[in-house]
Order: sequence, then structure tokens, then C-alpha cells
Amino acid sequence: MTETLHSEFVAQAVKNPDAIAVYSDAGVLTYGELDERSRVLAERLAADGAGPGVPVGICVERTPDLLVGILAALRTGACYLPLDPNYPADRLGFMVQDSGTRLLLSTPASRASCPPGPTVVVLGDTVTTEPGARPVAVVPEDTAYIIYTSGSTGRPKGVAVRHGSCVALLAEMDRVLEGCDLSGVSAASSVCFDMSVMEVFNTLCHGGAVVLVESAVHLAESRYADRITHLNVVPSVMNSLLDAGALPPNVRSIVFGGEALRRKLVDRAYRETAALRVFNAYGPTEGTVLCSFGPVPEDGTDDPTIGPPTTTDRIYVLDGNLRPLPAGEPGELYLGGAGLAHGYVNRPRTTAERFVPDPFRSGERMYRTGDLVRFTEDGELRFLGRTDHQVKLRGYRIELEEVEARLTGCPEVREAAAVVRGNRLVGYVVPAGEDAPQDGPRLDAALQSAITGRLAVGLPEYMVPATVVFLAALPLGPGGKLDRNALPEPPAAGTGGPVTLAATPTEVALSEIWGQLLDLEPTAIDVQSAFYDLGGDSLLLVRLARLMTRRFGRRVRVPDLFSFRDIASLARWLDDESDAAPEVVQSARVRANARRAALRGRGGGATGR
Repeated sequence: MTETLHSEFVAQAVKNPDAIAVYSDAGVLTYGELDERSRVLAERLAADGAGPGVPVGICVERTPDLLVGILAALRTGACYLPLDPNYPADRLGFMVQDSGTRLLLSTPASRASCPPGPTVVVLGDTVTTEPGARPVAVVPEDTAYIIYTSGSTGRPKGVAVRHGSCVALLAEMDRVLEGCDLSGVSAASSVCFDMSVMEVFNTLCHGGAVVLVESAVHLAESRYADRITHLNVVPSVMNSLLDAGALPPNVRSIVFGGEALRRKLVDRAYRETAALRVFNAYGPTEGTVLCSFGPVPEDGTDDPTIGPPTTTDRIYVLDGNLRPLPAGEPGELYLGGAGLAHGYVNRPRTTAERFVPDPFRSGERMYRTGDLVRFTEDGELRFLGRTDHQVKLRGYRIELEEVEARLTGCPEVREAAAVVRGNRLVGYVVPAGEDAPQDGPRLDAALQSAITGRLAVGLPEYMVPATVVFLAALPLGPGGKLDRNALPEPPAAGTGGPVTLAATPTEVALSEIWGQLLDLEPTAIDVQSAFYDLGGDSLLLVRLARLMTRRFGRRVRVPDLFSFRDIASLARWLDDESDAAPEVVQSARVRANARRAALRGRGGGATGR
């Protein structure tokens, strides 16, 4: 293995230029094509100032151009800063300004999402470069990428990761995943999250093909879903994919991460898929994707551990005085070794607080993760929880303090708290002025819409509360601090005031489907409320699309559900698209009932699969 994140890809391109490197609904590239396009673009970026120590923003949609841009930035010696074009402009602008990024790479489709200020290089522009530009020397200590994570101060913080740390990760994956079929690896993680590093570079450095999809919930819709042999996935997403029958058919190995993995799901994965090997992984962004990793046997009975430490990382389980704890004793996980990141960009104080001197290795550092774990007798790690208010939701890392800071910044809010309930983020607010409820917690659709609208300006979708509960006061503990455990359960949807009920046959049919998924009475669903406002999430959208397809007799895709977020707009779209009178809806119901009856007659049950 070579010394940089991208150099092994270049070696693969020389060896197998005609092999497919990237499958995408937007196009397919061979290794040779990806190599040549990234080389030419690197020369253009270098002419515009890219080089060692310079961050290059990558604001590109999920097409092969995304990988062209990342590789081009790395080939100049620069580090790349991933910028999701779907993120709010305020957040993108902060990330660019905070990191000191002065050069952005974009496409005509994503150009409008680029924050003002930096020079923007648009892919597709006609340029002339000097052929055969001199290669830039990159050393292991150089920064390969900067990824921003949620921050407890109310703003995200950038983690700078070294090339050497990435190379150590790839070497470890070469050892652990030996024998796994990497010929088609799903790349469903946003490049704003570090799992994408493993999905892309572990694949390209081993001669496999990256299968780019919009997100995990879009797996089944990819033109190349049947080429996916290896899948990295969050447990809650996997459950949803299995429920919807939407898992690619040829998956042979699965890596779980981002959430607690339960034995029940492992059993489902082995039983309901073609997977031959299942793994569980753990690691913070500050530790370069993962620091513990291990196979999960098919014949186990207990919930899986998060694996043993990787061979390139050091993991300590320490008490409050930084003393090692024996197996079985819970303590905080501290991380050292090759995977350790440089630290936080332009935050020396925060870096010093979290990357502390390693008392067991003179002159070295270790990262204080905030995770509670214990070692098992056989040297594996069992995750127990957190020491702070950081949470994981569908694999996304969220500092609740950042959400709360944004909530209290709304003029409608005096005080705020946030917690995770099940698979959704819930905000609790005490309204400003005279609006605070005096008779217990309540919902208010108009007030929630105003608040979440403001949050969406600065927070990505996964950090905007799906439900906002209005309280007269936040519950406090004996010391006068917020008592999160005393926050009440959200009231049932439909209890926050008058609702607009379904009026057309299509709206009635949709209300029934939503009620089934959200565990709500159809008569309590407001047809003008968004799916997310009623407790839905991106995982349920897969099942919603499948149910609607069966119910209405025409294909409904997940992207359609992002465009039409409430029942009223969905019903208009369905009626307009079908170009039919409401009677067609009834016909679809008749056909669906007939199919169900036929299945029952054949002993097929009511699975609908």
C-alpha cells in the first residue's frame, strides 16, 4: 500500500484501465477514464491555486463527476472539503468560511448552491492545460480531507484527517475484508460523512467498482442495484430496506455501523438476504472512519459487540483518573494510534480538550470519544452509551446542543431542549410571549412550521426536529439544570388543533396508507401536514413508495415523495399524472383486493412481498 489516499487508485488505473470504476445512473466510467479526467482537472485546479495545505471545496451532485473532483483535488496535494449541494446555504457558507476555503469545484447543476466568495471552477468548462504536469509530492502527514461534524457550541466543527490515517484504514480493510466480493460496492453515504471514504477509496484501491446511489433509501431504484455485492449500512436503514423488500439481490457481505446493532437484525440479514458475511464497525470521524471492526457470526445469540480494536489503533477503557479498567468494567473509550486525526480546523482549544496527551505513550495523543464501553473477556468492545448529549440518529451524528442553540435562536422560542424518541428527533420549546400552553404539552402546526422553516435555513434535514412540542416550562432537576428524562412523550398527532381532513378518494386512500405507516387514525391526519411533521422519516419513505405503488397501480419513487410532501399535493399529483378521474383510484383498490385474495387462495398470506 502506498502513502496517500489516492495513489493506489492511480496504480489500479495503470494496471486495469478498461475495468469499470464507477456505476451511476448518470453515467459509467472506467478506471482509465476516471484517471484521465481527474488528472486533467487536477492541472486546472493547480493553475487556480490548489496545492498542499489548500482546501478545495467539492460542491457536486452524486454523479461520477463527484469522484473526478475528489481525486483531482487530492492529486494537486490539496485536501478536499465535501459540500452537499442539498445543505442549507447558511451551513455551506459557514463551512467554507471557517475552513478558509478559497477554491470550489462545482457543476452547472450545483453551481447555484455554491457559497459566495471562493473562486468556482465549473466542471465541463473548456480549458487548456499543460500536459504532463509535474506530480505533487504528498506525505502521510498532509491533510487528505476535512469533514464537518455537528458541534456542541451551535456550529459544526471541521475534522482534518491525514493521508497516513487513511492509508492505515485501507490496509486494515484489506486484512479484515479479505475474501469479500468488492466488485460492486454501494456508495450511498453522503461525502459529508466519513463512511464515504471507505465506500469509495477502499473500493477503488482494490480494483472494485463504486455503485453511486443517491442514498440508502434509493438503493432499489438504482439502474445498477443488481451489481451491488457489498453494502455499508445503518441498522435502522437495513430494517426499513428489508421491510420494503428493497435490498439489492446480490449482496454477499454487509458492514453495519452508526447505530447499535441487535441480534434480531443480524438474524434477519442472514435469513432474508444472500449475505454470507456480516460485520459490525465503530468509529468516530476523529478516528478516521472506524477503530473497531469484526465479523458477526451467524450462530450467535447475544447482541453483537462493536468488534475488537483494529490492529492500527489503540483503544483504552479508562476511569475518570485515566486509569485502565479491567475487562467487564465500564469506562470511557480513548483512542490512539495511526487513525488519529490532526484535530479540529481553527479550533486549538477544542482540539486540546478532546485530543489529550497519552499517559501510556510519551509524546503521543489520544482522543477522548465520550463513548462508554467495556472490554469483554475475549478482547472485544461492548458499547454502553454516551457521557454527554451527542446522539446518533439513523447513523447521523448530532450534538443536541447545536439543535437547541438553533431552536432558541428563533424569535418564537424562549427556551428549548431536544431529544431522540425512537427514530425521530423531537424539539421541546417554551414559546416566547403569551403563547406558552398552560394545560400540558401540545402541538401547534402553524408554530412548528414557522420554527422548522427557520431551522432549515441553517441545519441539514436530519437535524431539523420532526416534531416540536410546546411546553409551559422545561422540566428541571434538583440542581436547576434541564432534566431530559422528564420531558414528556409527544402528544398524538392531530391533537394540536383543527385539521383539514381527506376529501377526495385519492386523499382518503393516502390517509389510510399514512395511518398504517405512522400508527395514526386516518381521520386524525391533516392532508396539509408534511409526512415528516407527523413522525415520518426517510426510512419510512421506502415503504411508503412501495405501498403507494401497489395501492394506485402505478410506480411511485422515493424522489417523488420529496417533491410532494403532504397528502393534498400528492393526491393532486397522482390524479394529474394518471390523467384519470377518481374512479381509477377505486379501480386500483379493486385490483389490489383481488391480488390479495388470490394470494390468500394460494397460501401466500398477507405479506404483500
